[in-house]
Amino acid sequence: MKKRSTVIAALLCGLVCAGSVFMYIGQLEAQAEAQRSEALARYGGDQVEVCVATRTIAAGEVVDAANASTRLWLVDLLPEEPVTSLAEVAGMQATSSIVAGEVLSHARFAESGEYVAVPKGLQALGVELGSAQAVGGAVVAGDIVDVYATGASGAALLANNVLVAAMAELASGRFAVTLALAPEQVEEVIATTQTANLYLTLPARGEGD
Repeated sequence: MKKRSTVIAALLCGLVCAGSVFMYIGQLEAQAEAQRSEALARYGGDQVEVCVATRTIAAGEVVDAANASTRLWLVDLLPEEPVTSLAEVAGMQATSSIVAGEVLSHARFAESGEYVAVPKGLQALGVELGSAQAVGGAVVAGDIVDVYATGASGAALLANNVLVAAMAELASGRFAVTLALAPEQVEEVIATTQTANLYLTLPARGEGD
């Protein structure tokens, strides 16, 4: 008799637990449906075009057409504040890593003051530099620097009066620097990084600057 009572009690407990689980699932479904309805009302359809990382983007790296593209995405799966076009984040650096296939969100980017807009006619190019190469991290967004290339044959001026559009220190202690270059300079700088090291020089900041 005691054994039978124990079995009945266990069955009742199981039913109560199952009921609780079903209620919880129902609450989650209701919440998801509410979010879906809100998203549909906001975007007006089941899918919307957003920016997606085509490869993993490291913190401090500038997002551009080389590492992100626009794709149609299910509204239900969008993060908060999705980026809908590359123009929205032009010249901006990711403040945390973005994995390949992830929808870009404005939460992944720095607030104002950590970057400056790339002037019309120039192109943003991100380079990763060591501390000594980046003036010990003294460079900040908005600075004007000269870029030198150093190799076995010595050092040579590669570009002068270059705007620093963004600057971020990476976890490794290195720096991600975004340079605003003329289109004809971009190819030269990229090619140079394959065989030489880049160094930035920063003019002294005085009261007249």
